[in-house]
Amino acid sequence: MTPFHTVLVCSPPRPWLYAVGVLVLLAAGPARGQAPEVDGWDTGRWRFGPLAVTPTVELKNLGWDSNVFNATEDAKSGFTTTVGAPIDWWLRFGRGRLHVVDYFEGVYFANYPDQSGFNQRHDVALLMPLRRLRPYVGGYYLSTNDRPGYEINARLRHAETGVNGGAVVHLSSRLDLDLSGRQTTYEYDDEDYAGNPYSTTLNHRTQAYGAQARYRVSSLTTLTLIADSLRERYTESPDRDNDGYRILPGVEFDPLALVKGKAQVGYRKLNAIAAGMPDFSGLVANVELSYVLLGTTRFAVGASRDVYVSYEIDEPFYVQPGFTLSVTQQMTGPWDVQARGGWYRLSYRQAAASDIASQPGRVDHYGVWGGGVGYRVGRDIRVGFNLDYVRRESVVPGQSYDGLRGGMAATYAFK
Repeated sequence: MTPFHTVLVCSPPRPWLYAVGVLVLLAAGPARGQAPEVDGWDTGRWRFGPLAVTPTVELKNLGWDSNVFNATEDAKSGFTTTVGAPIDWWLRFGRGRLHVVDYFEGVYFANYPDQSGFNQRHDVALLMPLRRLRPYVGGYYLSTNDRPGYEINARLRHAETGVNGGAVVHLSSRLDLDLSGRQTTYEYDDEDYAGNPYSTTLNHRTQAYGAQARYRVSSLTTLTLIADSLRERYTESPDRDNDGYRILPGVEFDPLALVKGKAQVGYRKLNAIAAGMPDFSGLVANVELSYVLLGTTRFAVGASRDVYVSYEIDEPFYVQPGFTLSVTQQMTGPWDVQARGGWYRLSYRQAAASDIASQPGRVDHYGVWGGGVGYRVGRDIRVGFNLDYVRRESVVPGQSYDGLRGGMAATYAFK
């Protein structure tokens, strides 16, 4: 899923002053070391003068889907293949860096060609590291024929276009402040099962402005604090327009740390402009942590909670908490086995003027459970065999389904 990115922030200045003030006080202590800035050019597979390139080929899936259309009844099964090709580019020119990531993906369904598609994403960033200031500007374009989240069962052709810019200010040897702004446009094709175009409720534009403070406690641990604001405007449904803010403290751990990953837990406020539309205020979270026990068993935990746009006319958004867990055990030689699971809840918010406003709030559930066996061929190739069971439960007719998806996956990074 690529759920809608909705980053909101505070209009009053007090949260900004609090965020910066706390981290400036923290930075007053003596510096004990600074994590080096990563230049992806140094890790490029192939280098041609100032240009470094890292291509990869991914067989993401070669297998079987027992419910291609996520149907409640009369499920259709079929053979499917997904192949991806990410290419990472770095270009050096003086102190500047141009970073480009191109991703191409082909999806094939043998029995249902209308479900096949070609997906692509292109990211570009121009960086200019200076002594105390690192300005940057960038953008991305995504075109995909896929399910945009756990809510919509159909594969939709949709596009995203984003631009961003800002500057990282080095306030001290341990404290950085990233001031940024960005705009993202979402456009959808196709229609739902009732013949309503998805563009009516989903096409929108976001404008976000904010700051992120990063304080390096040590070479392995960094404290972060995000504060940003957002304007969200809908092309065909202006009654969905909203403003808001988000305050999100967190911590990041270096890949060499005992516990790896990041954890962010904070507060978000969404204020609907139109009367009768629902507001939101509450906890949001984004946690991705992993730990390796005795060098052979890897535990990975994820937790999330945020607000996502809904295509339902009378239910403009839903709150989605989720939890994931995986355990990977290294076996003899190059073999490994994994067990995994994920649980999500979609709690819808209703418009006051809708026909269903007097009914109890709608809550859907989505879960995925599975596992796999992996075999590593040398340093650059890993082959996996996976099987997952997915299930969605909904009070809306035609939205519940279950199915098995399995097959082989392989990744090869060129030397």
